[in-house]
Amino acid sequence: MGLTITYRTIFLLVVFYMPLNAYTQDIKQKIGFVLSNDKFADNDKYFTNGIYLNYSKLLPKSFILTKKEDTKLQLSLSLGNEIYSPENLSSTKSSDFDRPYAGWLFGTFQIGSINKNIANFISLETGITGPESYAGKLQVAIHNTFDIAPIPTWTDEIAYKWLFNFKTKHIFNILATTKNALHYSISPSLGTKDIYVENNISYYFGKLNTFQNSSRVTMVDNSAAKEIFGYLAIGHTYVAHNTLIEGAIYSSNDPYTIAASKNVLRVEIGAVLHAKKNTFKIYYNYNSKETDIATSHVYGSLAYSRSF
Repeated sequence: MGLTITYRTIFLLVVFYMPLNAYTQDIKQKIGFVLSNDKFADNDKYFTNGIYLNYSKLLPKSFILTKKEDTKLQLSLSLGNEIYSPENLSSTKSSDFDRPYAGWLFGTFQIGSINKNIANFISLETGITGPESYAGKLQVAIHNTFDIAPIPTWTDEIAYKWLFNFKTKHIFNILATTKNALHYSISPSLGTKDIYVENNISYYFGKLNTFQNSSRVTMVDNSAAKEIFGYLAIGHTYVAHNTLIEGAIYSSNDPYTIAASKNVLRVEIGAVLHAKKNTFKIYYNYNSKETDIATSHVYGSLAYSRSF
């Protein structure tokens, strides 16, 4: 009987210890995806669809010649495809459009660092526009598959270009408790695709982790603490150039372009649940008009990531 109890005890310890050990092991990586679509808000225009795949990995502190114990470093890689269309999808006359058709197929390389109250990200984004981005084919396929009318014509879309952006983002943790947080961020972009500066204020409420291990920023969370919160973000973007609307900043072969609005107001509202190694996020975005003849726009997004 004593031997039987010993075996049972060992068996139970193994059964319960293995998943606990798997859960508490050092978490250093994360994979995720985001699906954005304006059909989530019953629209079908402007920024109409985005698909993104992401991979992030924590780096040793010696990677950027810093040995500060309170700093986390991270490498992130992502692939994305974005679809932009005018409100009038059925016309074959670009004079009926309030923005050009445009596709953007791209990859991003990013380095991020974060301490107790400040997060800094530097990224290089490069990709292609035009039919080679497959945005038009993807949108037509989606409309055909789900019987969505009308079928977009993709008349006079922004032509093929190989573009790049150099971007930075700086997030400042102004106010933080376990239930409330306030962030200010500034995000400039310089390159052949986008030239802009965006300022943003974000308010978070709910059950919050520390700044370094919170889903409020995009760093890998290795704290294993549960987090659930809602948030509201309000931002302003000053747009110096947008190639997907205005064409190339140098000589352009685009069949149809239009001037982009210089000032764009952005509002984002959403909710996040982080449990064990999984993070779920749902959010909606509002953009004021991005050309003088366009209107405002709303789209929704669903995101999931898993740490390991």
